[in-house]
Amino acid sequence: MTGLPDLVLADPVAVCADVGGHALDLVLAAHARWGCAIDLIDLDPKGRFADPASPWVAGYRAALAAAGVPAGRIRIVATASDLRPVDLIANLSGFGDTSKIKHLQCVLQSALQDGTRMVMDVRAGSGAFPFLKPYGINTPLSVARKDGETVTRILFRAGPQTTPRAADAPAPWASIARDLAGDTGFYRDNPDHSFLFIKRGDTLVVTFDNLDIAMEKREDRRPWGFSFIEKQGFSMLGVMANGWTWYRDPWVWQQFDALHDSGFFAQFKRVVFYGASMGGYAACAFVPACPGADVVAISPQSTLDKRLVPWETRYHTAWGRDYSGPYGDAAQVSQAAGRVTLLFDPYEPLDAAHVARFDGANVMKLRTPLMGHRLGSSLQQMGILSQITLGALNGTLTELEFYQTIRARKTFQRYQRELFKRALAKGRTGLARKLGRWVLTRGDNRYIRKEMLEL
Repeated sequence: MTGLPDLVLADPVAVCADVGGHALDLVLAAHARWGCAIDLIDLDPKGRFADPASPWVAGYRAALAAAGVPAGRIRIVATASDLRPVDLIANLSGFGDTSKIKHLQCVLQSALQDGTRMVMDVRAGSGAFPFLKPYGINTPLSVARKDGETVTRILFRAGPQTTPRAADAPAPWASIARDLAGDTGFYRDNPDHSFLFIKRGDTLVVTFDNLDIAMEKREDRRPWGFSFIEKQGFSMLGVMANGWTWYRDPWVWQQFDALHDSGFFAQFKRVVFYGASMGGYAACAFVPACPGADVVAISPQSTLDKRLVPWETRYHTAWGRDYSGPYGDAAQVSQAAGRVTLLFDPYEPLDAAHVARFDGANVMKLRTPLMGHRLGSSLQQMGILSQITLGALNGTLTELEFYQTIRARKTFQRYQRELFKRALAKGRTGLARKLGRWVLTRGDNRYIRKEMLEL
């Protein structure tokens, strides 16, 4: 690594990491100066941990040993849970240059601490500079031409906002998940998704959730539906997305293929795929991995393939993903299910349009008028979500029972408000007054009470 400024190694280095194996000279220089431990981070170009190990790992380790680095000072980082805070990262001819910078995010989230340096190559137009900006400061070291394009070698220094969690801070998801899995379950992950299996009874519920929501907005830091499923004594396979990915990741598809091929689902008497919104899409899309399983989906999308749903204007972040293949168009592939139960608000035009695409004979569509896209929350606030969900998971829920149960919406303030607003929007002022009087003589609704003063 001749010519590299001394400022890269001027500060102490307790742990040095090489992402991709292109910086042997720098790593050896760091070890020679500071006696640091060495992490070899083995990622493929998509940011997934390699399994089996990439060919470069064995040769790199041998070169370190030949240079006198003790074996105990070398770690192979082969899973997300192996990542740890480091002082120096080498990312040469890698993410931000030959591969997309976004695939380095899992490393940055776990390995950066205040003052971490990273030497990396940034190709012009890669978007690496704006991507790195929230994490710290970049200093250019040199500029070169590679394949007709400008590549800048930079020294990045992380800011204090990247300091890893304190010892008494909540545990990361991988640690939580492994504890939940115990000896009879399993946990598998890649940078963008994870699978957690908890074995209990002979009914399996496969759930889909966003990890950010589970970790940041729920006190118990558990997947969606976890406590309810646990109380029923059901086994659970929780599939988590690290962001709004719609699970469009070949690794996820491979995991479901493997579960199918291994006979995993066959050990259960009953299997139900369960999710809401993005998770509702996934519940419908991945059920072919267990043909004959039931699906319960709340406000699902059928696909985000713009060729099939050009009218879908939401979820821009996932429009460019691949929605083809055996787990692609949920409206079509869910015909492999036993029964598909869909809960949706017919007055939400985009949700209703997605549900209309599910035209299989196995589909039961349950309308929840004026409950909105987040109707699961509304049903929970009304105190009837558990009753409806349990019937759906057990396969005993009928349309008659459902519609009798949601009569409770008549006293639900959101429903009353939306009904009142629709009457006004249609110019039915007299009807709005009647509804307002009916509501206010039986209780209070702040919105309606204020609006009635204007009528």
